[in-house]
Amino acid sequence: MKFSLINVEKEENGIIEGVWLQDHTGTLKTAIENAIATEKANNDRLDIAVVEALGFTEPNYSLQKGLKRLDGCRNRPI
Repeated sequence: MKFSLINVEKEENGIIEGVWLQDHTGTLKTAIENAIATEKANNDRLDIAVVEALGFTEPNYSLQKGLKRLDGCRNRPI
């Protein structure tokens, strides 16, 4: 399956707004592991969510809205 990793700007009731980082091909579990690794690589300053694949093939820096978070909430202090 294919998923997208999103840098979360805002979250409410499992619906997020954020900026697409990259796609991930694999299982939901491996996508979550990739999201957590990305957060750790950034000293947990980012909240990275896993959503259904958006299908971008190149950087897209626009804010994506109304995305359902598939990995549960991982709010971390900044």
